[in-house]
Amino acid sequence: MTRKLTSPSYIREALQRHGIRLRKELGQHFLADANVLEKIVKAIDPKGEEIAVEVGAGIGTLTCALAPRVGKLYAVELDRRLIPLLRAHCAPFPHVEVLEGDFLELPLEKFGEGLLVVGNLPYEITSGVFLKLVREREWVGRAAFLVQWEVAEKLVAPPGPDRSRLGVLLSAYYDLERLFRVSRNCFFPPPEVDGGVVGLRRLPSPRTSAPPGAFEEVLRILFSARRKTLRRVLSDRFGDDVAAGLLRELGLDPRVRAEALSLRDLDRIAAWLHSRGLLVDRAS
Repeated sequence: MTRKLTSPSYIREALQRHGIRLRKELGQHFLADANVLEKIVKAIDPKGEEIAVEVGAGIGTLTCALAPRVGKLYAVELDRRLIPLLRAHCAPFPHVEVLEGDFLELPLEKFGEGLLVVGNLPYEITSGVFLKLVREREWVGRAAFLVQWEVAEKLVAPPGPDRSRLGVLLSAYYDLERLFRVSRNCFFPPPEVDGGVVGLRRLPSPRTSAPPGAFEEVLRILFSARRKTLRRVLSDRFGDDVAAGLLRELGLDPRVRAEALSLRDLDRIAAWLHSRGLLVDRAS
């Protein structure tokens, strides 16, 4: 089954047989390399008793490779045109449940605890999926995703110009690892850029002490003006007096930019502002 589902000729024929034209806006690029698929499954290292949830199962390529190695697998797919193909390919695995719908709208608690969340993520929903893993992290054990290579690089970038706000947010609650690169030629149809596999493992406790909503809001404020100095961003948002007081009490360099701050300092800023009622914890 794995070899068949990674064959470009089979994928093309199956889609044509069902009258399916791939939709660019859904970022539909199916993995078409059996060796890379096995490498991804090995990196995921599924456990026999785990409950897995797959985001964007497509025609079932990763689904069928994971199915024999987990206890239960929910295959979520938004495109209803692909559901018949997905169900047919998953038929040999009675413990695989195919769900038609938007993963972003499905509460993770309905699937259980300690979830393994996986998927080949279209660029358009990558941020949404990672934010969901942050906000519903109590139900997640670990995760592994195939994303654009540039996204994978930014998620794990150290403090500096390549760092992403999303990567900082994730690092407060998960151990992040960039595992390996996947050539764009390993997909059907080939996307414009290479992919990369990233792994996440939920921490026993957060690396931050500020309320989650306040910490997320501080990242939004600071990284939305990442080319400005810390003093300027704080002054623009909270006024000169607040900015001066925060910088003085926390001993921070007013000339530094958000992208260069440590996770600890970003947490301290969020906690300071929240303790003075300047940030509300809007964590969902």
